[in-house]
Amino acid sequence: MTRIYISELGSDKNDGLTKHTPIYSWKRARKISSHMEISVDSALTRKRLMNELCGRRNHELQPLQRAHD
Repeated sequence: MTRIYISELGSDKNDGLTKHTPIYSWKRARKISSHMEISVDSALTRKRLMNELCGRRNHELQPLQRAHD
C-alpha cells in the first residue's frame, strides 16, 4: 500500500510520496495508486477532498467503495 500526501499547498505535478512533495487532488492520487493510504495536512484539505469525491457520479465511486470493504 502506498501512502499519498495531499495538501492545500500541494501540486498535482508533485509525486505525493512525501510530506515535502504533496499533491493537491484526489484525481491525481488515483493516477498514482489504486491501493493507497491518504495523509492530509488539515481539516480544510479533508473537506475539499470529500467535496471532490461527493461530486462524482455513483458509478465512479463504486471502485473506491470496494477498496474499503
